[in-house]
Amino acid sequence: MENSSIVPDASNSITNTTVSHTTDLLIYSYGERVFVAICWLLITIFGTLGNSLVIVAVLLSRKLRTDTNVFVVSLAVADLLTSLFLFWSVFALLGRNGWPLPQAEWLCVAGGFMIFACTGVSLWNLVAISLNRLLLITLPLSTYRMIYKPCNIAIMVTMVWLIPGLVCLVLPLAGIGGFGYDQQHSTCSDLDLHPQGETFHLAQTITFYPIPLITIITCYAFIFHRVRRHFKQQRNTEELKTSAGTSVATSSSGVSSGSASGQGSTPDLEAAVVKETPEKTPSNRTQRINKMEMDITKNLFLVVCVFFLFFTPYFVALFIPGSDYFLLYGGIIVLANSMMNPIIYARRHPRFKVVFSCMISRRYGDIPEPSDFLKRLLRKRGR
Repeated sequence: MENSSIVPDASNSITNTTVSHTTDLLIYSYGERVFVAICWLLITIFGTLGNSLVIVAVLLSRKLRTDTNVFVVSLAVADLLTSLFLFWSVFALLGRNGWPLPQAEWLCVAGGFMIFACTGVSLWNLVAISLNRLLLITLPLSTYRMIYKPCNIAIMVTMVWLIPGLVCLVLPLAGIGGFGYDQQHSTCSDLDLHPQGETFHLAQTITFYPIPLITIITCYAFIFHRVRRHFKQQRNTEELKTSAGTSVATSSSGVSSGSASGQGSTPDLEAAVVKETPEKTPSNRTQRINKMEMDITKNLFLVVCVFFLFFTPYFVALFIPGSDYFLLYGGIIVLANSMMNPIIYARRHPRFKVVFSCMISRRYGDIPEPSDFLKRLLRKRGR
């Protein structure tokens, strides 16, 4: 019987692979692997379509080119790459006797590396989005613009990609873990049977889960407190206006500073761009404030719940003895996040919704603030 190992060698490569095809270590039946492969194939298809739609939307409309959406696009790129490279794991799952392309196992190594690295990038993009929303609401406009200069945004995006990338690259080069064909799970993944596999799991978990989780929850807790206080002040003012029979105009410097920046709101923080619209009576305005507060609360709750539901089971299972069988199914939940992010962070965004609608219905001329690229396409189309 042949043995398989993927460990670092003395050269500057991630892995040195010796291929083997053995079924002794498999913990899933072929039927189970086919089921998971179908789920992952659907994630590949819908994740590719959804994230491509986000990227193209920003390419076609200048209205979507805001500071916040830089991180939304970065998130879409990471999820797009995850969806594309997931195909190699689908391919691996369907192989009956190990990796189907023994002469090109580098494809499996690259697939495993990209899936894990880009998943980490997605999580750190969520951190960047939450920090951006928090600073947009709490800081004066001048301070916010000073922080989010184009050069600073470029540095932030670089760090978002660099942190997970280094964890997934440097540690295998140092002999701690590796990527390739995982014989236990029949996937292109990190290697559970590597001598330093547990250490590699621990490093990934610390980098990808508790740090982003704590940051996101902290940011959204401050955001919710600030928005709630803002709406409470507005509600009290409306009640005073109703009882006094006056029409005093109200404003809130905390949230208004965010709206003045011209930033597009993301679904989790529509309060950052709250703009009061005329209503017939003060009571109607009060009802509108109550509804807006409820919508914001739901969106904030949705963001935190998605993080918990999609990532907690998998990362916790990594350190529970005897949980190896769950990991393949837990991977479905984690990777499904790649196709859910376009819905959570873009589809619910009011400006993205308009552009998406125009794109799907092929009404490109109705896209608001068309980019120079779209204008050239429309001119060529009109000839």
